[in-house]
Amino acid sequence: MGHVFVRGAVLGDVGRLVELNHAAYPDLVEDGVVFDAAQLTAQLAVFPEGQRVAVLDGRVVGSIATLIVPSARALAPHTWGSITSQGTFACHDPRGDVLYLADVYADPAAAGRGVGPALYEALFDLCARKGLARVVAGGRLWGYHEVAGEMTAQAYADDVIGGARRDRVLTSQLRAGFSVAGILDGYLDDWRSGGYATHLVWENERAARSLSRSRSRSAAEASRNDPTRRSS
Repeated sequence: MGHVFVRGAVLGDVGRLVELNHAAYPDLVEDGVVFDAAQLTAQLAVFPEGQRVAVLDGRVVGSIATLIVPSARALAPHTWGSITSQGTFACHDPRGDVLYLADVYADPAAAGRGVGPALYEALFDLCARKGLARVVAGGRLWGYHEVAGEMTAQAYADDVIGGARRDRVLTSQLRAGFSVAGILDGYLDDWRSGGYATHLVWENERAARSLSRSRSRSAAEASRNDPTRRSS
């Protein structure tokens, strides 16, 4: 069995990535929310470091597509189209503090070969290397349509989080290390999830510790320089 490794995407991968998108999301192709060559090319031009592909047995079998945005945008209610500039990543902001996961997808034929875990590891590693505060994403509620008439999207997500129900997408995202901050309404035109998505967050603890130390040093420095501070 071959080993999965992840590398940066290049323009030569675009054709294969279009194929993978269609294979991963056959039910969304007609809705126009699956990446095309123009979108993928734009993403590479805007933020090449954030576009990664998984390779297995010499063939690209999966990918993550990311951009950087401010926390104020990523943590507020949003849609997939608004946060990604309709998949072009034109709103990518290098000054932001959030690595936004616009998509993660893999070849269905490579299921069970470790592609998903390798891509998530690369995602979190990129966030850590860039010193960003967190990864944020909108997660598709794959199986919600089966019970949409019986419960809310929040209740469905709570069942999955609590282990009472399994969802093809959310269960894997929780296993990867994401937590659910809430539900995004109207996130994507998707019949399976009814337009709802989980608001996923992965906190970069390394960045949080660094920020805490920085604040502590600043507070200590301010205290030492305070002219009203009594000397002992």
